[in-house]
Amino acid sequence: MFKINYVSSDIRVIGSDKKYGFKCEFGNGLNIIKGQNSTGKSSILSCIYYNLGMEQLLGMSTSRTSLLDKCLTSEFIYKEETFSVTQSIIRLEIENSNGDIVLIERTAISPVEDAKNTIVVYQNENVNKYYLHAPNDHAHKYGFYTWLQDFIGIELPKDPESNKNTLYLQNIFSGCFIEQTKGWSDFMSQMPSFNIKDARRKLVEYFLSLECLENDIEKDKLTNKKNSLIENWNQAVRDFNKVDHSLSYIVNGLGKKFEKSKIDSLKNLQLKIRIDSEWIDINTAHRIKLKELEKLRKQNRGIEKRKDLSEISNRRKDLKANLLKLNRIKSSLDRSYTTEKFKVKSYSNHLKRLTEERSNIVGSRKVDQLISELSSSENCPLCDSLISVISPSKEVSKSDYESSLNFIDSKISMITSYLESFSNYEEDYVKDCNYYNTLIYTTRTEISNLDRDLNSNVDNSLHRSLIQAEIVTSNLLDRLAFLIEEFDKFKEQVNNLNTLIVNIDIRIKNINQSFSSDEDKISSFESTFRSYLSKFHYESNQVYKVNINKKQPFKVFPSVFNASAGSAQPIRLASSASDFIRSEWAFYLALLIKSKVHPGVLIFDEPGQHAMSIDSMTKLLEESEKIKDRQLIFAISKVYKGYGKDKEDFMIENITANLQDFKEIEIDSDNHKLVAEMQ
Repeated sequence: MFKINYVSSDIRVIGSDKKYGFKCEFGNGLNIIKGQNSTGKSSILSCIYYNLGMEQLLGMSTSRTSLLDKCLTSEFIYKEETFSVTQSIIRLEIENSNGDIVLIERTAISPVEDAKNTIVVYQNENVNKYYLHAPNDHAHKYGFYTWLQDFIGIELPKDPESNKNTLYLQNIFSGCFIEQTKGWSDFMSQMPSFNIKDARRKLVEYFLSLECLENDIEKDKLTNKKNSLIENWNQAVRDFNKVDHSLSYIVNGLGKKFEKSKIDSLKNLQLKIRIDSEWIDINTAHRIKLKELEKLRKQNRGIEKRKDLSEISNRRKDLKANLLKLNRIKSSLDRSYTTEKFKVKSYSNHLKRLTEERSNIVGSRKVDQLISELSSSENCPLCDSLISVISPSKEVSKSDYESSLNFIDSKISMITSYLESFSNYEEDYVKDCNYYNTLIYTTRTEISNLDRDLNSNVDNSLHRSLIQAEIVTSNLLDRLAFLIEEFDKFKEQVNNLNTLIVNIDIRIKNINQSFSSDEDKISSFESTFRSYLSKFHYESNQVYKVNINKKQPFKVFPSVFNASAGSAQPIRLASSASDFIRSEWAFYLALLIKSKVHPGVLIFDEPGQHAMSIDSMTKLLEESEKIKDRQLIFAISKVYKGYGKDKEDFMIENITANLQDFKEIEIDSDNHKLVAEMQ
């Protein structure tokens, strides 16, 4: 935890030895920076962001010139004279909970090009230089964020195995620093993602010290590992199916996509192979072909005279009949494949039409729900203007929409399932084609050899057909033996992968994501959040209907149950624009006082968004003033446009009149903007 003592700038200009800049001091509790629009309130806050290395929370580049206002980096006007900046240094003094004080110095612009993205830290008599926005700036001893998290006493959550951060300081501070332009558009809207899954949810879980954060991290890691193993399993199946394209074989009882099995059950898998159009076990096929080879070798070695031509002729006749049969099967395969391709094209077009129709129905339902919600209110939730809704001549009930969607969804599901199965069909078609093409080629070769034998007058020689048959059978046996060997390796591989996946599922199941202590913490946070909502005059929904979700979706974020939709909606969608701002006030303040690991500083830049009422602004400041053991810095304009029945403009003095213990920083008390001549 830390607090900001002061922020200042030291600016040098062309043609003058005078020193320009500003210095703003802050105290404990509530601090209010006030000034007219465009006088430099946001520039002060941007300097705080800048010297803490939090430029990304402003939604800008980490380049110095693109982040800071031009009065700090290029030129400013003072007493109606324009000055060009030659050197600008930003200084920030912070103090941690142990009472240690450091001065953080960072160059904004300098005539001498310094190392980019470096920060100098002065502590007692020690001076150290750190780097940021570079690899390992959160881990290296000279990384600025490494030093900062150690100084303010923040321990970032880490993956226990890789020891890598699952949240970074920029994630943490996105719940503390709310900038003016985009910061109020959603909760932690300026948070950089760093490719962290559900980073905003994890941040709230971290602030509330929920035990589920570590379990969720572990579950995400296990889930990613499981998905990787499943992909390895599927790839192993694909690779095994490509071991021998000339053979037609299937693993009995094993799908082409992963399906969880009992541990070690895959050791009993059987491999079926098609021999002479029949599916038989590969070991049986190997024995049969081995006997055939022995018989052929015996015949070939025992021939001493020419065989009876009638025997060769009968063999040729059988082969011709078999060739005709094989060609018919191959033609049937081709016709079936062509038919399937046509059906796939037709179904794909039909699926596209169904998807468009579903989208239209969903859109119509949303429009009807909006009309229904608007018709129940006399005023627009955004601008408070009187509205009237013209009802359609024919009402469509919710059940009509649901039945239509259910019908279309069932058809979409059926067609999608068919299209997915076609990819498997296409693989089988290619494999079967290779198998039958090989058989057809082998049969034709054997017929050709028989024809030569019939036309040969040479005695005491081996028949070409028998030699060819011996060679083919021998080659087939070699391929079968290799396939058996590869199948044994495949069984061991998929069995091991299945065992790993089953064990991961057991570990995921055993991770208890809902602890009673977590629910107590969320309930306590919810109670504080609701209390603030009520005090800030939130009116879009009854406060008791606003919940901090304990489960997904919208876990640890506020939502409102929408009866017409039959589900919870994020509070941003269920509230008017000004009421959503009120909910953000309540959320950030509740986190500030309920969290034990909060950095301890909360910055609001122009919290009075969307023509906020004077009553709500007054209550925000009164409630913030009560927080003494944290530091709150609000940048507020001197004049606000009125809202409500009277719609009168109001001054900042109207909302601070009842405050007694706060620090006020006025920028333009001398009618000048932020940067001025320093004494």
